[in-house]
Amino acid sequence: MGWPGWLLALFFAYWFLSDLLRSKRCYSHGVFSQCRRCEEEAAAKVKTEAEARAEAERQRMEIEETYKNMDQAKRDELTTIVKARAQREHLLIGRGDVEAAVVRMHQRSQIVSTHKI
Repeated sequence: MGWPGWLLALFFAYWFLSDLLRSKRCYSHGVFSQCRRCEEEAAAKVKTEAEARAEAERQRMEIEETYKNMDQAKRDELTTIVKARAQREHLLIGRGDVEAAVVRMHQRSQIVSTHKI
């Protein structure tokens, strides 16, 4: 094998070793191999996201429960108001948005009525 062959072999060895070392280095914390800080940050991120999903699910269940327990006449009245406003302001209504808006309006009306008394 002549000098071009050795040069090509040296290039491939350098390329392989640099990729190997680069893949095992954490540049943000300046360490080789597994970075404990990155693992802790990833675990904290996963935990925070799980807590956020759980809180969103809890709020959704609370809204559904409140919506089901409302007086039918009040629910229909508030639903009509919400839909009229959405149509008037050209708002897009997603799944569950009407119920959430009705529950918020109902809760505000209860807070206002308790403050007036």
